[in-house]
Amino acid sequence: MKNFKHKLFDEVLYFENPDSTTRKANELIKSKEAHGNFLVIAREQSAGIGRKKNFWFSPKDGIWMTAALYGLSVESNLTIFTGICIHKSLSKLFPEIEGNLKLKWPNDIFLNNKKLCGILSSHLSANKYHLLGIGINTSIDEFPQELTDIATSLKKELNSEINNLTILNTLFDIFAEDLPDFIEGNIDIKYFKRNSFLLNKTVELDTDFDKFSGISHGINKQGALLLELKEGMIQPFYAGTVVSWT
Repeated sequence: MKNFKHKLFDEVLYFENPDSTTRKANELIKSKEAHGNFLVIAREQSAGIGRKKNFWFSPKDGIWMTAALYGLSVESNLTIFTGICIHKSLSKLFPEIEGNLKLKWPNDIFLNNKKLCGILSSHLSANKYHLLGIGINTSIDEFPQELTDIATSLKKELNSEINNLTILNTLFDIFAEDLPDFIEGNIDIKYFKRNSFLLNKTVELDTDFDKFSGISHGINKQGALLLELKEGMIQPFYAGTVVSWT
């Protein structure tokens, strides 16, 4: 993927084995070695970062990258928007998996009830950058024992070779096309709800301040999870960790 280019980015920077693409993007911004919109891609990561700084397994043959977007003015949830774009891309390229490909609030995509993709967003307000860390398990053959029941890859599910460049081109074409509408404050909540992993499930949510349990009703226009805590009372949650679902 070292030769990948896209009109959305002024620069695409490829690294063989950084600790993580997000840390590398941070370094490039602070050292002023990268400018404008840029993309950091890694062949593999030695210390990939998941949500809450958990380790993300990221060997060769997956897609590991961080998009750095400069001067982006958004109020809605960039992670949710990116997840929708990735879902649209994979559904377009692999229509046979569309029915089993699900968006799991706040930052995952599941395939056949296992994690396929994770997204992390952060805002470096002092530098006017939004960072989007994206990991997609594309051509991974085997996972560590502790991940076999909870993670999967496109190659394992489709039993075929996966072209990462095709996925990147399709993803950023859709991202660039939908971005202006998103900047205007529009997020496709109907698309998310249609493809939601948690929809109508009883969800336990840990907000770090307290735990809540309720039935998931999708998201609102700001990307908040809507939980029916008791009959007729639906509460939006803008942050939190989904601990369990039934």
